[in-house]
Amino acid sequence: MSNPNWSRWILASLADYFKGTANGLNLPVLVETLDQRTQAFMDVGDRAEVRITGPFMRELSKSYYQAYVDVNVLLTSRYDSRANAYDLVRYAGVFQAAMDQPITVWNFGSEPGDYVESDPTSQVNIGYLLPRFGQPERTLHFGQIDTVDHLRQTEVEARYLIELTN
Repeated sequence: MSNPNWSRWILASLADYFKGTANGLNLPVLVETLDQRTQAFMDVGDRAEVRITGPFMRELSKSYYQAYVDVNVLLTSRYDSRANAYDLVRYAGVFQAAMDQPITVWNFGSEPGDYVESDPTSQVNIGYLLPRFGQPERTLHFGQIDTVDHLRQTEVEARYLIELTN
């Protein structure tokens, strides 16, 4: 049987990683299922929304699993007089570069056995999410989706694999 904490740890680790990427761009970020979509968030000129699908678990042999996870980041930019037309493409490039790296999965959470910030020795490296071979990151430019608010969107997506043992 797979570890019931793996899904939570994978989600939390991906959320932490991509929030860090967005924060490095000074870009407001929301992670679906974890954060609230507030009106203030929707009103900002540029923002990122992270969506995580999975993990999809597969037991290859007794107590040896592969988990597959898909991540997409929807970038929205309001083009106005202060905007640089290339900001959205620059954001996409930063996320694409971040997606091309191994992502460490930690035991983040608030359950017994999870990492406790005041105790660094409680942090456990579960493994690494690796970009799936033969399935490169993709960037999809949707262009202007709203002519009134001049909203443009781009999506960056990647697929990952992690091997886990119980």
